[in-house]
Amino acid sequence: MGMAAPQQDGGMVAEINVTSMVDVLMSLLIIFMVSTPAPPNEKLPLQLPKQTVVQQPNDPNAALLVTIEEDGSARLGKTPLPADYAGIVKAIAANEKAQRDGRIAITASGKVPYGQVIRIMAAAHEAGVAQVGIASDRL
Repeated sequence: MGMAAPQQDGGMVAEINVTSMVDVLMSLLIIFMVSTPAPPNEKLPLQLPKQTVVQQPNDPNAALLVTIEEDGSARLGKTPLPADYAGIVKAIAANEKAQRDGRIAITASGKVPYGQVIRIMAAAHEAGVAQVGIASDRL
């Protein structure tokens, strides 16, 4: 891209000089970018549900809920889980609903260390539960 030396036989160089064309196109692009108005910063209407959905204990479609308390104790539904890892794996593997549905949800207090939640998630995966989620009250 630039200037080419004349050929040895004295003929004219038949190449297109694109440098000036690129300069013009870049200038036009910058002019169009600057003159284009910014998109409107409007808030989109969002309708959130007024009432929170509460999981019913006898709902057959609901995911099985594992609750971790502040003191570190955990419950699988209403059944307390053992403290050791192998016991947690056995309890989840023995739970009929967890094995049939293949999913559980974990909820924990805000003061529970995240490592305990990960420990329960790993135990559920080891017990054969394919989908392990974290339940949340906030959007």
